[in-house]
Amino acid sequence: MAHDVFISHSAKDKPVADAVCATLEIGGVRCWIAPRDIVPGTQWGEAIIDAISSCTVMVLVFSSNANESQQIIREVERAVSKGIPVIPFRVEDVDPNKSLEYFISAPHWLDALTPPLEKHLGQLLSTIKLLLARKGPRVETPPGKDTPSGEGRSDLASGKDDTVSGLETIRPLETRGLTEKKKSFTEGLDTKKVGGGIAALIIVVLAAYFLLGGGDDDSKKDSGYNSDNNNSQNVVPPAPTNNTPPVYKTSPPGPYDNVGIWGAIAIAPTGGWGLSTNMTSKQAAERDAVEKCSQFNTGCELKVSFNNCAVYAIAPDGSFGWATNTTVDLARNNAVSECHKYTNDLCSSFIELCSDGSVQIANVWAAVATADNGKYGVAWNFPTQLRAETASVDECMKYGPNCLLRLSFRDCGAVARSEDGALGWAHYPAMSDSIRGAMEECDKRSEKQCSIITQLCANGNERK
Repeated sequence: MAHDVFISHSAKDKPVADAVCATLEIGGVRCWIAPRDIVPGTQWGEAIIDAISSCTVMVLVFSSNANESQQIIREVERAVSKGIPVIPFRVEDVDPNKSLEYFISAPHWLDALTPPLEKHLGQLLSTIKLLLARKGPRVETPPGKDTPSGEGRSDLASGKDDTVSGLETIRPLETRGLTEKKKSFTEGLDTKKVGGGIAALIIVVLAAYFLLGGGDDDSKKDSGYNSDNNNSQNVVPPAPTNNTPPVYKTSPPGPYDNVGIWGAIAIAPTGGWGLSTNMTSKQAAERDAVEKCSQFNTGCELKVSFNNCAVYAIAPDGSFGWATNTTVDLARNNAVSECHKYTNDLCSSFIELCSDGSVQIANVWAAVATADNGKYGVAWNFPTQLRAETASVDECMKYGPNCLLRLSFRDCGAVARSEDGALGWAHYPAMSDSIRGAMEECDKRSEKQCSIITQLCANGNERK
């Protein structure tokens, strides 16, 4: 059964865990909880891993019992390594042991220390629904239940307010900064922070752009694109933006620099990137990565060179970290762990690369914002959700008033609009599903003809 929330708990806390599960499911949030959802004949460990991998959020019922459970530590570690948010629901006033403290931080706690428990369960339900709305979850409203305030989607153009299953909720960016002089969406990226982080999210495979590097030049627009809408892209078609040779230093010579196949990752302050693979020496890979990054960016900096696999992780506040290892999975775990030494924000894998080119992945974000007059702005190929969201709103505001962020995603998304201004939107791994979902939502909101106004995947593919 598909589920949104994995409930991690000690068997000694089963009554509380069952209460959490009942509250969430009554509220329309699908849960997975052991032993209820373990299929007979299935290995316990296999069922746990599969359930964690399939969830959107983990709720940890935290108590002294959970604090002593090695099973819970393993479950939380697996969730964090996969980029799944963990919400500790603290039912006992105890501090986490060092193993758990490594994975969960104070800003994410929900305390349920004072009676009645039902009050805290209601807060937990609201928090989970907000998280799921941001991630485009599978949330269903049970028959006969009213949608709580703030849940579901309200369409300003049509004046309708319907509960939506499987689609994102309107979530405008905070108005501060949007009414002031427009700032760069990359402002605040601290390139001096070093670190590494934790969380591999849904992987988006980039095509030819990896060989050509990322970029921040949004001055080049598709000539065949709707001229009434601007489109912010963090990777542009191949074409150098300047002729200034990049300034950088390669690593000093070492005895093994010419042994094996080498790769390297270079990153610009804006989040643009350059990747190098299949080079015969360490220094050649470093030079190649910086040069590719510098085709579309300024200030490119070599981050790591390697003759195995590497992962570069990043957090919304600009903290970052990287690691190398024999496999991407091992490198990812180390990179996100490094990132979390420097931030309480959620770190996630951004670039994943093996030196022989067998793995070339950028986990990027896209976003769509719409204005009251039907115009819109889209953004894609951004390293963090916040940058993609900010960029889409910035673009939209050039062409219409009262821009609202409609959705942000790491897969493929679409937005439909009716003749009378009603909107529908959706995002799924397959563009065909996104288009169908957007059209269905638009049709629910209006009796007029609906059509797709924009569609794209997070890496810029299938844009129309």
